Amino acid sequence: MRKPMFVSRLTVRALATAIKNCSILSVLVLCLGASVALADESSAIGFVDIPYLIDKAPQALEAEQRLEAEFAPRQAELERQRSELNQLSNQLLDVSANLSESERSQLDIQARSLERRIKRSEQDFREELNIQKNNEFKQVRVLVLEAIARFGKQNDYDLIVSDGVLFAAKRIDVTERILEGLMKDFSRLQSSN
Repeated sequence: MRKPMFVSRLTVRALATAIKNCSILSVLVLCLGASVALADESSAIGFVDIPYLIDKAPQALEAEQRLEAEFAPRQAELERQRSELNQLSNQLLDVSANLSESERSQLDIQARSLERRIKRSEQDFREELNIQKNNEFKQVRVLVLEAIARFGKQNDYDLIVSDGVLFAAKRIDVTERILEGLMKDFSRLQSSN
């Protein structure tokens, strides 16, 4: 008759720790092997700063100018309304104006009405501007991502990384080279129009 085998909790923990350490060691060995294999094949790895590209791309600058021109009349109208409200407020505060109580009340009603209109107009303005900006910059982001992919293929890169990079040496930072490509694309598009 066989005796039952009892395994203590301590032994199970020790075994689990050994397996875990072996797993970590195995992963490290695999990573080291992969990096050696990549080094042997002389892989090309690059880093790109996408927010920088989006800020500096001529396509983004043009979109920004277009939005400013499109929304300038509304901005000017808001400024005119604010100036009008300021004048009404000054009239209400001016004690030397000798306004009757009914005139004061009428000015107060006008000022409050104008203030509400301005707030609504500002809110509508901001919402529409944000929607337009998002649409414009969505197109710019697509252009930037396409330029990165095209650059990677044309220059035989195996990997181009962006977000989440804690350090990238200048020799693998391809941001400026991609920006140059975006500028050339923009110039070609402008000259064809």
